[in-house]
Amino acid sequence: MVSRADRVDDLEAALGSTAEFVDDPADQGWMTAQAGGQQVFVRVGDFPDEDLWSLWLGDGRWMDFTVAPAGWSLRVPGRRRPAGARPRLPKNEFHD
Repeated sequence: MVSRADRVDDLEAALGSTAEFVDDPADQGWMTAQAGGQQVFVRVGDFPDEDLWSLWLGDGRWMDFTVAPAGWSLRVPGRRRPAGARPRLPKNEFHD
């Protein structure tokens, strides 16, 4: 479950790690993984109007990308909605 307070403390470690992203069961439109020893959250964009993915860095900052780092396994999801997940919010809005 992503929140505004989450943050990436070591971006270099996260980007250089091997990470298998899965759908966040609590929030529609988000994927999560352990990357570089920290929990990271990627928002799936409304492509082509937005970049395909946005990594939530914390403190109001994002890293937008369409090509994932080499060690990251991200897949383009369909319009899946995990059972019980909170509804998708516009970018920069959180449920907390």
